[in-house]
Amino acid sequence: MKKFLAFFVPYLLFVLIFLGMIIGNSKADLHLWMTSVHTPFLDIFFHYYTLVGDWIPFAVAGLLIFYNYRITIFIVASQLICGIFSKSLKCLFDEQRPILFFQQHFPSIQLHRVAGEHLYTAQSFPSGHTITAFAFFLVLAFYTRKPGLHFLYFVLALLVGFSRIYLSQHFAVDVLAGSAVGILAVITCKYLFEKLPYKWLNNLYADTFKR
Repeated sequence: MKKFLAFFVPYLLFVLIFLGMIIGNSKADLHLWMTSVHTPFLDIFFHYYTLVGDWIPFAVAGLLIFYNYRITIFIVASQLICGIFSKSLKCLFDEQRPILFFQQHFPSIQLHRVAGEHLYTAQSFPSGHTITAFAFFLVLAFYTRKPGLHFLYFVLALLVGFSRIYLSQHFAVDVLAGSAVGILAVITCKYLFEKLPYKWLNNLYADTFKR
């Protein structure tokens, strides 16, 4: 993992900072502070950028099948594992989302709402979009040699996580947990994939039709 310090070092700092904020503040106060700044540009940006944690990784996997089987299968496998963990944990904890939490505990507080964004009420923990994003960008980091891109991938994943808070779909603790689940799922997949001896996984899709 030493080759990917440009991803993991800032991630560790993110974990420590978020942990400190979560421990030192109430869930409500922290959420209100983190969503206190909003602009029309940020509303539009995060409304669409949050989709990176939705279906986009599978779309990228569909395109990459024309490049390399291993990367494609790695992305799909890690995303499927993430989906299983995400749904299981959501059902297990079944935590309230911000909109329902504030309606019940602080009815006088109105959360900022982004036009066109449907606010869910249940299964807040952990953030599924954050799981997907961190898993997706860590896979890309594993197949990229440049540290600068590794850091960029971390930032792009973090922005997805923050988008979930900005849109009041999740609390900070949901995002932190989601990032950990996504990363652990990919590391597990990487370990398993390194055990696979099948050379065809390294083939290009087009090479299959040349033989």
